[in-house]
Amino acid sequence: MYIKDFLIEDTAKHATLKKVYRLIYDHGPMTKADLQSITNLKHTTLVRIIDELLMNQFIHESGFANSSGGRPPVLYEIVQNRGFIIGIDISRTHTSIALLDLKITIIEKYTFSMTRVHTPEIVIQKIIDTIKHFLQLHSIVSNDLIGIGVGSVGPLDRKQGLILNPDSFPSTGWNRVPIVSSLENEFLVKVLLENGANTAAFGEYLHSSNKGHDILYCISGVGLRCGMLVNGQVVQNKTGVASAFGHMIVDIDGRQCICGRKGCLLSYTSLDSMKTQILEQIPTGVKSLITKEQSISFEHLILAAYAGDEVVKGVILNSAHYYGIGIANMINSLHPDQVILNGPLIYEYPLYYEKIVNTAKQYIFDSYENAVLFSKGSLKEDAVPIGAAALLFNAFFNI
Repeated sequence: MYIKDFLIEDTAKHATLKKVYRLIYDHGPMTKADLQSITNLKHTTLVRIIDELLMNQFIHESGFANSSGGRPPVLYEIVQNRGFIIGIDISRTHTSIALLDLKITIIEKYTFSMTRVHTPEIVIQKIIDTIKHFLQLHSIVSNDLIGIGVGSVGPLDRKQGLILNPDSFPSTGWNRVPIVSSLENEFLVKVLLENGANTAAFGEYLHSSNKGHDILYCISGVGLRCGMLVNGQVVQNKTGVASAFGHMIVDIDGRQCICGRKGCLLSYTSLDSMKTQILEQIPTGVKSLITKEQSISFEHLILAAYAGDEVVKGVILNSAHYYGIGIANMINSLHPDQVILNGPLIYEYPLYYEKIVNTAKQYIFDSYENAVLFSKGSLKEDAVPIGAAALLFNAFFNI
């Protein structure tokens, strides 16, 4: 039996088999005694299930546990290369496609930049071609591919599998893109679509030692995307929009935002807003390494700040100030235990991260002041595809 068929089957008789497999997946290596204490299955039933999982090479004997007398008990663990998952990250700046094993470890990854020519048709075809290349490169037959998880910029229609109309994409045509059906029809596997901020939050949760905590996860870049987990479960809003947090008002008489209103968080934290703030100061005679003519990336800002450009440094730290206020508002409303921040400036310019955290702590309601853990995402750019693959795998177990 292929692992895909094993995971898809959802009969009552099959449920116990999948339950034992999932326990070994989550807690292995485990002994029969470990499994019996959790499941309360009859010994003969458990032996039959383990034999079936061994016969299909879904689990294997991975050694022996310490013996309390007599023959040491056998340890069982899943075979992590028995099946494979694709995790995808579709953002405004790049698309990444990753091949992962059943333990959600990245085996291969390919990333390309999103430009004006990257319409949905071109991006979907590049994704399909990359997946086929991965399968061929690693000699993976189609039945060993169990599914595809997609983390994308929203808004989304999860039920119909559509990317609706995200703003600030470099190319045109990103409206009601049938990403799920395009991949399902090509590979005949389950495809899951979720907002990339949520998949990233879930990816970080899997790698965190603080299991069970409520997590607010924010990605700052061209825009601002935030995801939320409660007790390890993704909190979904109806539209799959994670960018709405960027339109939180942090200054009612503040800067003009792309949405038409004033004082949105995004009008201080986005790349375009920082570029605008820098260029506004140049006509006053202030010198900066940034010019009107150049196309600005976060790398340009970081290099200029390290080179002593006071204009750029000031704009970056002003952005961090407002970002910290926004984070404090989210904490006061959502009550997370942990806040994880991701983005180029977060990782490459420590003063930015420090300013955000210090400002947020200033404005957090007293009850939460010492209850929130701040950190940088440990998975960095891999968080979205890892989380998307993990959510896809969980979907076979109704988790």
